[in-house]
Amino acid sequence: MAFKRFQNIVAESRFLLPLSAIITAGACYMVGLVDNALWMQLVCLVLSTALMVELNNANQLLRVVSQATPAFLLLLTGVSIFIFPDLRSGIVQLCGIAVYFMIFHCEQRKASPGWVFYGFFCLGLASMVFVQMLYYVPVLWLLMATNLRALTAKTFWASILGIITPYWLGLGYYLYQGGFDQLTGHFARLAEFAPLGDYSMLGEQQWVSLGWTVLLAFIGIVHYTRKGYQDKTRTRLLTQVFIVVDVLTIAFLLLQPQHYTLLMALIIVNTAPLVAHFITLTHTWLTNISFFIIIFITLAIIAYNLWAPSSNFLSAMVMQACSYLPL
Repeated sequence: MAFKRFQNIVAESRFLLPLSAIITAGACYMVGLVDNALWMQLVCLVLSTALMVELNNANQLLRVVSQATPAFLLLLTGVSIFIFPDLRSGIVQLCGIAVYFMIFHCEQRKASPGWVFYGFFCLGLASMVFVQMLYYVPVLWLLMATNLRALTAKTFWASILGIITPYWLGLGYYLYQGGFDQLTGHFARLAEFAPLGDYSMLGEQQWVSLGWTVLLAFIGIVHYTRKGYQDKTRTRLLTQVFIVVDVLTIAFLLLQPQHYTLLMALIIVNTAPLVAHFITLTHTWLTNISFFIIIFITLAIIAYNLWAPSSNFLSAMVMQACSYLPL
């Protein structure tokens, strides 16, 4: 049995997820959870966390009992807390996890069109708020064929039907809003591209959060490339799905940064299991030091991203208090 260092004790602790939830809940409060009534965004985050717990447990993404995967989902959401007020990012994140939860049930089960339908139904729902999610359809088909070994004629048509169903159910809404022009305009955005690499809309906070999340993804990918052979074959195949989608999403964001908010939500979903695997299943003194550094920098970035809104809040409070002074 491998010697457990502090990082392993923390990763396997039942307190890790509640502590991460408290930290992220505090960050959500600081960006206007109550003042701006961001309750639907909070519901999406809570459901995403619960679904990530089920995804982690049902597929044994880690070889030990650990809730590090949903914990890092919350912490990385805190790192990019400025995307929290955008309800669309919460919907995309929730649907992204739901897609994995559904299609992972199909691994080596070719007679499972029902799970495929539900998975692509969730993808279709996400595409209703972010139509570029449809770019991932051929990627998922390829991964279903190579990693999940579940792509057949039945599952292919089930995926098509799953994507179409949300639009069929929402057809009345589109007709009410503006007829078929509203629907065709929605799909027309698939062919709209901004100049490549136009980063003028990204500020310092966005770059810091993206850089740190991508670095953690890189650490997780390198670790898994070196040590992934220790996992079961099924776990390796599923983790490769996270890696492929994560790399493609990072490339997508770097090429079309105008979709930063929504793509960051997907990057967080795919990076969380990779960094959780690194933290939980390494045992050397160097990785133990890395664990302290990762936690410290993560908390520091959360605090940094909260500094601007909190300083504005404090300034407003001071100005309001001064207005009552008899000057």
